[in-house]
Amino acid sequence: MVDGALVRRVEWSAARLATLQAEALRQFNPESGATAVEFDGGALVAFGPGRYVNRAIGVGLGTRSPAEVVDAVRGFYEPRDQAPSFELCPWVAHETVQLLAAAGFVPDWFRNVYVHPLDDLPEQSGVDLETVSSAGVAERIAILAQGALPGSAARSISDEFCGALELLPNKLDFVAVADGQAAACGSLTQVDGIAWLGGAATLPSHQGRGLQTALIAHRLHSAAAQGCEYAAVTALVGGASARNLLRVGFQLMYTQVVLTRAG
Repeated sequence: MVDGALVRRVEWSAARLATLQAEALRQFNPESGATAVEFDGGALVAFGPGRYVNRAIGVGLGTRSPAEVVDAVRGFYEPRDQAPSFELCPWVAHETVQLLAAAGFVPDWFRNVYVHPLDDLPEQSGVDLETVSSAGVAERIAILAQGALPGSAARSISDEFCGALELLPNKLDFVAVADGQAAACGSLTQVDGIAWLGGAATLPSHQGRGLQTALIAHRLHSAAAQGCEYAAVTALVGGASARNLLRVGFQLMYTQVVLTRAG
């Protein structure tokens, strides 16, 4: 199922989603300085120091030369006092990889990209699922921020990002209820016909009960009902999230490596 056209579509959609998130974050907190600039099939994205996304996404799949790509990445992040970072898709030109290495970019971390065609849906479970209304936002934020102490930097970043995402268009949030408690959550955001899954977390006391599997299947059905052709999601290699995705029929599309300029 993997071809160049689909890869470019997924990467562009991911870049567009990050751009929308940056715009929402800037609207929610102008002091964040969040910004994104579309470039060469993707976008240069900066949420701000310490925040979740500060890297080039989908860049290098357009028509710009490898030298232009590397110069643009450095020119975007270095004036912001951020280490230039590049989310490298394996379909990027080999010369671009060589120039990044020559400029001091080194592997930082890896993650997988998974895709699920929405013409073949998994069965839904009997888990009690609810669409999050404004009354349930606090519960979902608490699930996502578990382990981060109130007042800590990690909690502030999590709460800020969750608040900003409430401003996103075409986004739905869901919670799984167990023992009368909101126990797990997940989101779905439609971007250019691709449904991106995110915002997944489960309270430790309710892990291992199939709640995330149920949430994934439910979101796939919701995405199909909205007319999306594919669902996409990223996950760290070998983690529990990756196992859940494979369980409901997601296919590994490729592995990305995030390269960051040392020094």
